[in-house]
Amino acid sequence: MRYLSRFSIAVLGCLLIIVQSGCSDIRETQDLNYATAIGVDYRDGKYHTYIQLVDLMKVAKTEGADTSPAKMWVSESEGEIFIDSFFDIYRTAQERFVWAHVTAIVLTEAALKQGFQEIFDGLTRYHEFRLTPWVYGTTEPIEDILSAKGFFGQTSLNTILHHPESIFQQSSKLKPIQFFELSRQIFEPAYTAYLPSLSIDENDWKESGKNEPKLFMNGAFFIENDKYKGFFPGEELNGLRWTISDMQRIQVLIPDAKGPSFLTVFEDPKVKYISNGPTVDMIIQVKGNLANRDKNRDLELNKMKQLCEAVIKKEIHELFELGLKEDTDFLNIEHVLYRENTKLWKKNHSLSHSVLNQVKVDVEINHTGALKNRMIEMDDLD
Repeated sequence: MRYLSRFSIAVLGCLLIIVQSGCSDIRETQDLNYATAIGVDYRDGKYHTYIQLVDLMKVAKTEGADTSPAKMWVSESEGEIFIDSFFDIYRTAQERFVWAHVTAIVLTEAALKQGFQEIFDGLTRYHEFRLTPWVYGTTEPIEDILSAKGFFGQTSLNTILHHPESIFQQSSKLKPIQFFELSRQIFEPAYTAYLPSLSIDENDWKESGKNEPKLFMNGAFFIENDKYKGFFPGEELNGLRWTISDMQRIQVLIPDAKGPSFLTVFEDPKVKYISNGPTVDMIIQVKGNLANRDKNRDLELNKMKQLCEAVIKKEIHELFELGLKEDTDFLNIEHVLYRENTKLWKKNHSLSHSVLNQVKVDVEINHTGALKNRMIEMDDLD
């Protein structure tokens, strides 16, 4: 018994030593810097990296906590190579950085022109970085993008920078993209990837009569196999929305000979590419509903479908023509040819008018007006 008692005391002592040594690196939550966004610029031959910090203790709004608005900080550092700029930030960090909470990455046009591969390599080599942050491009100063706030004094965490999916569910123009998706697309042969572009609107919203800047997506940057192809404003990219899966709510104003006639809301378009040797057919199927009926009650259902199909075809062809002009494969037709017949694609992989053979569009209109369950009346079928 005496032996067992001494043995037990020895084991207990060892356990205490292990626990104490294991807990020596544990830090209190308030003693850590939680990075929430990263920005990257390239100028004067150096990478400039921006880090956004948000006071997460106030964002959490724990009971009895300080009720004043949460604060944000944005730092800037530089380095000869991308990853070197991170170590420059540590000089003034005060506390240990935690990188696992980064949910947004913003790249300037200059950084994209310099190449995505070095940024990808730098971020993915450190175990704390995740592959799920949303990725954007911008032509605005990154400090302004990372400093933009949400409504009601909320931080950037309550903006499309960190949560683009919520507004995308109501208005789908450009699908937001995550870091792992962009990485896969950029390194996919013959594939043209895009990054939504963030800009700042100074005029739409006011607080107590004063302008309050808000973030919005104003277009997209395009990259093909790490080669920068350019920035294009949103109004030139309408045809792109019919080729992207999971588009949740596409609003289209349908005109007729007299002008705007009705608004149609489409959901989740389906696109199919059919390769016929050196040419490709596009087949697009969409379902939607009418958002208004008062001005077009004399318009037959078949006529409405024809008008919708004509608008979609027009947007696709306009985007294809823009791609020929700008040498940018917005519709990823080259990728289809590469996948279907790699040998043929290697012989001639340049875009031309003859590559896109035809575009077929099938529109189905399910119901009308705000009463979503009221089907189109049989008289409309006449």
